[in-house]
Amino acid sequence: MTPLNRADGLAGMCSLLDLDCTVVPSSSGAFAVKQFVSAHSDWDVAELLGGSDSEPAEAAELAAQLSRLSRAGAVLMTADLATDVGIESGLSGTITARHFTNGQPGEEASAGLLLSSMDQVVEDILLGVINADDVPGAVKSSEIQAPRAMRWFGRGLRRPPQ
Repeated sequence: MTPLNRADGLAGMCSLLDLDCTVVPSSSGAFAVKQFVSAHSDWDVAELLGGSDSEPAEAAELAAQLSRLSRAGAVLMTADLATDVGIESGLSGTITARHFTNGQPGEEASAGLLLSSMDQVVEDILLGVINADDVPGAVKSSEIQAPRAMRWFGRGLRRPPQ
């Protein structure tokens, strides 16, 4: 999650920083999505303790880079989910949130409180209900050329039309 309002502006900046992600527009601001396959082969109680060691390194790097774009920083939200694991049936796992400022990880935040104040599309993507590429207006940063990225980034700093 970033304080940038426009998906094309954020995608342009991600392209210029050589960050490969899908940028999704939402009413609560544009956000970058990068999907990872869980590195956990077996469940471990340490996963419940969270912390920066449980976040995918590439996701933390993306959040660190994006946090340098504004004084407000960025929030990294991760979901480690699985279906029908152990004695649990259906979807289970954890969703975490961590604030990044000026490239550095900060304190964990309440993922539930953050999700309750955001557009539903954020939760839908985290839970796998919808793929980020399928959201109308989503932009892949890897498909943007440098001149277009500069134009889009300039637009992304302005407020969208109301």
